[in-house]
Amino acid sequence: MASARSSPTSSRSFYFVALASRAEGKTSRGQSAPARPLVIVEQGKAGRFALVARNDNVILRSDEGGINGCDPFEGRGIAAKGVYVTIEQGVACGGAHWTDYATFRFDRRSGTFLFDNWRTQSWSLNPSDDPKADALVSDGQQIVRSRGRQVPFAKWRRPDR
Repeated sequence: MASARSSPTSSRSFYFVALASRAEGKTSRGQSAPARPLVIVEQGKAGRFALVARNDNVILRSDEGGINGCDPFEGRGIAAKGVYVTIEQGVACGGAHWTDYATFRFDRRSGTFLFDNWRTQSWSLNPSDDPKADALVSDGQQIVRSRGRQVPFAKWRRPDR
């Protein structure tokens, strides 16, 4: 379980918490790994926590790291700074090398987190025989921005799905 704290206002504290299923890592061949819910909870004045939003599509499943079976969220995390929160995923495993970052921002007017941008980048092994060549070459990157669309955290879906 990973978590990050975000304090977009001085009077409110939000926590992003990645939940793991007890069934994770116990799936049979041909069976998909369970979803990994990402929840936002807010700490109230009495110290109690309340669920603000949940999204089962932000964090990739443990079996979505490519043919090598690498977990895209293992060793990664959730970064919070000011009104922005980024969920960082990626693999550097065998021939698979890629990153996937989904960023949300707190909107003070609506009082909720909204989609801001989604960035992906991938690399392949360099086929060059030159001993001075880089080991990896970029396959490119993709950036999807909100462009004024107001997509709440709970309703956001990956553009590649």
